[in-house]
Amino acid sequence: MKIPLAWLEQECGGPVDRATLLDHLHESGARAGLHADRLVEVLPPPELAHLGSVRGLAAEVRARSAAGPTAPQRSASRRSAPLPDGLVVAAEDGLPGRVAAAVVRLPDEVRLPGAAADRLRAAGVPLTGTVADLAAYVALETGQPLGAADAGELDLTGLRLRSADPADPAGLPPGGLLLRAGERTVAVLGRDTPAAAVPADGRDTLVWAWWLDPAAAHPAPGPGPCPDPDGPPAVRGHDPRSCDRAVARLVALVTDWAGGTVTAAGGAGASAPAPRVLRPDPGELRRLVDPDLDLATLAALLTAGGAVVAPPEEGRPLHVTVPAARPDLDGVPALAGEAARVRGYPTLLRRLPPSAAGPWPDRARLLRRGLTTAALRRGLQQVTTPVLLRSGEPLGAVGTPPAAEPVTVHGRAGLRAMRVRGSLLPGLLVVAGRALRRTGAAHVFEVGQVPRSAALGDESWRFAAVLAGAVAPPSLVEPRPRTAGFADLNGLLRTAAAAAGHEALELTPEPHAEFAAGASFTVRVRGTAVGRAGVLSEETAALADAAGERVCCAELDLDLLGGPAPVPPTVRIPEPLPPPAFNVSVVVPEAVSAGEVLRVVARAGGTEDRRVAVKDLLQGGQVPAGHLSLTVRAEFLRTDDGPLRDERRRRREAVLRALADRGWSGR
Repeated sequence: MKIPLAWLEQECGGPVDRATLLDHLHESGARAGLHADRLVEVLPPPELAHLGSVRGLAAEVRARSAAGPTAPQRSASRRSAPLPDGLVVAAEDGLPGRVAAAVVRLPDEVRLPGAAADRLRAAGVPLTGTVADLAAYVALETGQPLGAADAGELDLTGLRLRSADPADPAGLPPGGLLLRAGERTVAVLGRDTPAAAVPADGRDTLVWAWWLDPAAAHPAPGPGPCPDPDGPPAVRGHDPRSCDRAVARLVALVTDWAGGTVTAAGGAGASAPAPRVLRPDPGELRRLVDPDLDLATLAALLTAGGAVVAPPEEGRPLHVTVPAARPDLDGVPALAGEAARVRGYPTLLRRLPPSAAGPWPDRARLLRRGLTTAALRRGLQQVTTPVLLRSGEPLGAVGTPPAAEPVTVHGRAGLRAMRVRGSLLPGLLVVAGRALRRTGAAHVFEVGQVPRSAALGDESWRFAAVLAGAVAPPSLVEPRPRTAGFADLNGLLRTAAAAAGHEALELTPEPHAEFAAGASFTVRVRGTAVGRAGVLSEETAALADAAGERVCCAELDLDLLGGPAPVPPTVRIPEPLPPPAFNVSVVVPEAVSAGEVLRVVARAGGTEDRRVAVKDLLQGGQVPAGHLSLTVRAEFLRTDDGPLRDERRRRREAVLRALADRGWSGR
């Protein structure tokens, strides 16, 4: 879309800096370029479609220049009247686009007002004296493409919107959307169709505007120079009803400027989605925009951005209704950004507000990841066991606290005999028994959730491990494979303690039904019980098909164990680069002070006295008698845009000339 800069400045109420405007557009993600310093061509992405119109671009310029709501407002005088009815347009179901059309009649040649004609000329639009001038004006004003054709040559009773198919004439995009009038193709949606030069002899003219779903249309390019103007245009319009509003604006201009009449109008295709209702926390909004904002001002800023805000009440969330034309307003950050945009970018804080949660993971997630990594490094294999156990499962009660109420399953007949596991050990013991029978060793662990009660979401994360069988192959020193012992389990618990940020876990001898007497312990951290560990009793080992084996088990409640303290990520600010510098060597008599030499170098080199220093001093040798050789280093701040080596050379040559003028030898 080519927008005259004079028109933009008139809409903004003041001059617009060209370079700043391009920088702002590129920062927003739009492609933009200047043409002869009199108009700007903007190709915005779909999510910033408002930048493709004079109104939207002027609003962005006013916001970035802190003009805010005090800038000239002309929206009330340009509010379009609703379209009349009478024109029937059919459309296929589910099309990702919409078209709005109207039939107008112009009694005479169209003569635009002087200011409007000047704006079109500034945009490079030739005036034809037909409805094409009005269509071009509305397209520049709203960013919505329009087209026109002689209605006398069209079957207006057969207007329909449909998708293209292989049977259509060559040149039409496959899967594109077409506006058809009987058997004739009137327009191909997605292409800027120039308005036909319709003779102003009182004949009816069909005008239309189209909208395409950004997800189904040609993707808009990113920042950079403007693409080929003959290529496919970017998607324009905020929502499906934007084409209806553009046609309504054109109809109003036909009546006001050309003295014409409107016969009928209609539309078909995608409909605008219903407005969304958001309930943001006003405290969070004020924290992001300005903590000193009062509720009334905050509501006014959101209202100026296009939302509808109910009267705010202290201590309660805001009730914000977001129109379908603003799909980008989808949460607290977007609403805060909109309020800041309307208020003016310079009012934003220079530093980001502090984060309440931080970008690092939570402690529970860090603990689970640390325990998993520690167990894998010790050679254990991670498994996932079933959550549901049969009510008659022999191992079902292993590891479950005696007073815990089992969580049963209600529902399908095949699941009514099942209950939710109360511990990770039953499933692990089944896996360990199978591994012992087939391989002679079982080193497995699991990290999973176990319910505390039948209440929804009342769960705790657990870590359980089983060690049994051979842990080392036979050797000359140990002719028989060494089997797992409680010392191996104790080492695993020490590793788990380190992963949780504790020095060690305490093992207190306490009886547990599933463990053998004398090998049953409660695991504690600073006096708080966090789990159990021990060696399975013979009866429990037999139930796990591990009779005669020494099976060491442990289970920890991660919610009670806690986790490592989160470490905020630190940002190392790199050391600043030293400023550019040049060196000169000067031979002066011994009577000349070094301070005088430094002042000469500083003045001639165009730098400050504090940036000039003596780096080396020579006397004797090749230095003449009664003289000193000073090596001076002079740092400077860049003032030229050219290459650094050229600026360094110019400064050094100026210093050498100043030294020669004083009668000193320099190189």
